[in-house]
Amino acid sequence: MNKTLLAVAALITTVASTSIHIGNCNESLSFAEEHTPGTKFTCTNYQTCKLWDCKVIEVMFPICNKEEDCKSFNCQYRGGKDNTLGGCQFIGSMINITVDESKWLLEQIKVPNLKLKPVLLFRATRDGWLVTDYHSKVDGHTNFYIFIKFKESQRRSAGFTQIDQGIINNLANDNQSFILSIDKRIVATGNQNNRNLNVYPDYGPMFTYGQGFIVLSVQNDDYIDYGFAICGRSEYYMPLEDNQLCSLTGLQKNRDHEIDELEVWHIL
Repeated sequence: MNKTLLAVAALITTVASTSIHIGNCNESLSFAEEHTPGTKFTCTNYQTCKLWDCKVIEVMFPICNKEEDCKSFNCQYRGGKDNTLGGCQFIGSMINITVDESKWLLEQIKVPNLKLKPVLLFRATRDGWLVTDYHSKVDGHTNFYIFIKFKESQRRSAGFTQIDQGIINNLANDNQSFILSIDKRIVATGNQNNRNLNVYPDYGPMFTYGQGFIVLSVQNDDYIDYGFAICGRSEYYMPLEDNQLCSLTGLQKNRDHEIDELEVWHIL
């Protein structure tokens, strides 16, 4: 590399290092209004986790009145994603998981020696709503999140388990499993020795306690497009809301409800 190229590379490095990272790109206009034209900054699109290089610019007449000092910004996609955000791990989810929600979801997992890197195994709207579709994608994997989005309320629930859904034909104990409400940020674990799953080749995901008392499940049928949850159980407590609706679903507790989306994410 000749001296000219080295000088250019050094200049680029210096400029990049002096850029201010403001976090969410939604804050770009507020940042621009408070800084002088020419100020460089970077931001992250919290929906896609893409990184952008930006610069504050001055807006001229006629877009801006002559009497006003107007500023805006220009941005260019840098390429790549912001790997400092834990929430970017769930990019591609169709249930609108935000960066903050994603970081919170990963923080709930207490299984040792995991990298906490999610990989999408199954999406019902992509892979099919048959229970056989579910098992064809999920069986053989351990440590995964199951996301359920209920159609009527748009409420999002989740459960985590270590158990391979393809090797057990019975009630299985999992002391690392739990269920939660994504929207309400409520986690339920129950007694460590009573956290169970019903694992059968003709069942979808079914979180239970004791001798198979259901707390969060999809219907036991050929299709897994309906699900239900039961809140208020003292042994595996997920609270009821003030209107007596279940915190997991935002709906009545003792009936099936249509599911908008069902996703399974393997946690490496």
